[in-house]
Amino acid sequence: MKLNEKKEIKIQNLTKFYILVLLKSNKEVTGYYILKKLDEDLNKTASPTYVYGFLKSLKSERYIEDVPILKSKRKKGYRLTSLGKSFVDRIFIRFNNLIEVAIQSKLAICASCGVKLYENYHNEITNKKEMNFCCKHCAKAYKDSYNSN
Repeated sequence: MKLNEKKEIKIQNLTKFYILVLLKSNKEVTGYYILKKLDEDLNKTASPTYVYGFLKSLKSERYIEDVPILKSKRKKGYRLTSLGKSFVDRIFIRFNNLIEVAIQSKLAICASCGVKLYENYHNEITNKKEMNFCCKHCAKAYKDSYNSN
């Protein structure tokens, strides 16, 4: 690695991704808060070494900074820097793109009203062709408009 070249931090699992979510959605967070939220929200137990190691790597890249916690002299929290906000935004865009690709392949379109359908949609055979509709009312409206032409 070259002297000025930054090592891109890889976000390869849900734990790291959720830590970024917590950092993005709060002014400051503590390591303890992250561990607690992982357990409460994701039912995941992460080791303090793992969480604090990830925070240390974010800090070394200047994506987060230490902030004092007002209620405690001993605790410190972390918050995103402007560089960190840009990094997290890039990660979220990549994640959003992955989700869109995964969902797009499973979407159908209502032949009558054009709404995107993900699951539990209505299928009917119309003019010897299987068609997707959001509901039986759209299927009827489509058939009625087709028959009136």
